[in-house]
Amino acid sequence: MSEPVESPSPLGEIIGSTAIFASSDIPATIDFYRRVLGFESSWTWGEPPTFGSVSRGSSTIMFNLQPELAAKVRGHQHWLRVLDVNSLYAEHVARGAKVVSEIADRPWGVREYVVEDLDGYHLRFAGDIESHTAPSAAFPEGVRIVRRVPTTEEYMKLAGPEFHEDHMPEGVLERTWSGVVAQSAEGEAIGMLRVMCDSPGWFSIWHVVVAPEWRGRRIGERMMKEALAMVHEASPGAWVFLFTFKHGFYQKLGFEKQTLEMRKV
Repeated sequence: MSEPVESPSPLGEIIGSTAIFASSDIPATIDFYRRVLGFESSWTWGEPPTFGSVSRGSSTIMFNLQPELAAKVRGHQHWLRVLDVNSLYAEHVARGAKVVSEIADRPWGVREYVVEDLDGYHLRFAGDIESHTAPSAAFPEGVRIVRRVPTTEEYMKLAGPEFHEDHMPEGVLERTWSGVVAQSAEGEAIGMLRVMCDSPGWFSIWHVVVAPEWRGRRIGERMMKEALAMVHEASPGAWVFLFTFKHGFYQKLGFEKQTLEMRKV
């Protein structure tokens, strides 16, 4: 049995966080962030510089001169929340940023794109999704909600280009406890979600996504209700959580907004 954990002290509350990237060349890195990514302020330490920083809005990134480590970081990711992601994407394209994943609405509830910096770090800029469909439309006739894990092809098609080919997380479907797939009258997968059993009595839901042309027709709601019913049948009283920015949608299904969405089934 594990020892009880004491409640954290209010004085120990974390009030900020700043990433420190390895850099092969501090002046070149800072010039790139200012000239290409539009960061507005910067400073360096040492002559020649061995440390530095850039800021834009409330976001700051620091850099440490570590050439050997910087040579190994390609593909490491850093996520940045953006007020108007469409405008920033247009700015970065105009400035010549290397876009490795074009802007698109993502299954996890944000509109996001990815650019690569000089050393290969992947910067994921994300903002709110703007709804282009009328809410609360009738559930479409002929669509079936099926309890099964999506196939690899269905998963890659619905989840988006970042999960194509070698970008698909290794073993992600094999580790899935169960799933729900929405099928059109013709049998095509038009929506999906995955359910993970993280430990006895604890489940999580991932990649709740409906194909763009089918959104706003209660398909996501039906899939979620089916998933929750499935978990309840298997483990009554279990906790179910998910990470999302669509708080209103999930709160209608009984989830509570905390550091993540959670509800008991």
